[in-house]
Amino acid sequence: MKYFYTIILIIFLYITIASGQTSANVEFSIISHDNTGLRDTLFFGLDLTATDGLDIHLNEFDLPPPPPGNAFDVRFWLPPFSGALSSWRDYRAPGDPPAFPFNGNKQHVIKFQSTDYPFTFSWSLPPTIDPSSTIKDPFGGVIINASFSGTDSVIVNNAAITQLNISVNYSNILPVELFSFTTEILDQSVLLKWVTASELNNNGFYIERSQPESEWQSIGFVPGSGTSSETKFYTFLDTRIIKNIYKYRLKQVDFDGTYSYSQEIIADLVPNKFVLNQNYPNPFNPSTTISFSLPEKSQVSLSVYNLIGEKVSVIANQVLEKGTYSFNWNASAFKSGVYFYELRADDVYLTKKMQLIK
Repeated sequence: MKYFYTIILIIFLYITIASGQTSANVEFSIISHDNTGLRDTLFFGLDLTATDGLDIHLNEFDLPPPPPGNAFDVRFWLPPFSGALSSWRDYRAPGDPPAFPFNGNKQHVIKFQSTDYPFTFSWSLPPTIDPSSTIKDPFGGVIINASFSGTDSVIVNNAAITQLNISVNYSNILPVELFSFTTEILDQSVLLKWVTASELNNNGFYIERSQPESEWQSIGFVPGSGTSSETKFYTFLDTRIIKNIYKYRLKQVDFDGTYSYSQEIIADLVPNKFVLNQNYPNPFNPSTTISFSLPEKSQVSLSVYNLIGEKVSVIANQVLEKGTYSFNWNASAFKSGVYFYELRADDVYLTKKMQLIK
């Protein structure tokens, strides 16, 4: 009998792996293990194409009977929770008709066995799983009764308990859950940081920037994580800084082209010290941009020198208010080579090197 079960399970696993089906829109996991260290992972969630029955296209396959002798096994019982259908995955439709965002309740039943208790179940869920969600024993929660939310676990010590009932309350769950979006000033750069709690068919994020009284412009793209129930962290460094104040927003784009915007955030780069930035681009041909910051009103001179110290160009020579400035230098009339540019602001002298390649 033992060998018969092993053969059936191997055939089932081969069919499952070879099927190449797709994953669900929104997916979460429950990790389980017994006292011997044997473990398995169950998956549940929401999908626009899911049903309460067996969804082969979402990798829900009816499992063979549990192994004899209470050998380690864990699975979902699918509706109507009689044991007639069981799977390692249990996905449901987000409403009728199915749509996101979704607010509502879904019920799941976990059936398990082991020769060595305790049996532990752990999870990490986003804020869109409401704390009112529960995980209970089948006796109405007399022994096991816990909130099924956040990052937590339950431990089953009583071998008489072989079933857990889960009630999931979804709270306005969306394809991409943007948990936070912040800025950090790094010298004369702006570091954008954002966190997603979950993602659904997320192609990625276009980073858009604007100045006061100006249009939004796309300055970069960061690929998304497709579909994920795990917390994801993203960053983008904006080094093209020439003004004091910028606004930023994210344009999140799905694989099908639909998109949505995040809230707007502001980065204030009013300088508190003299800064001469590296020219951009570098190397360059024939022109490049040089930017610098002044913490106070200053008499400014911005000049270019060759390798032997000769002044070959004066880019700026004027009084400027405090702030960040940018000047363009066109080197069409100069030969290839290394040049130095110097910023003089009152008693401050700052120098950097650049390379012209023709």
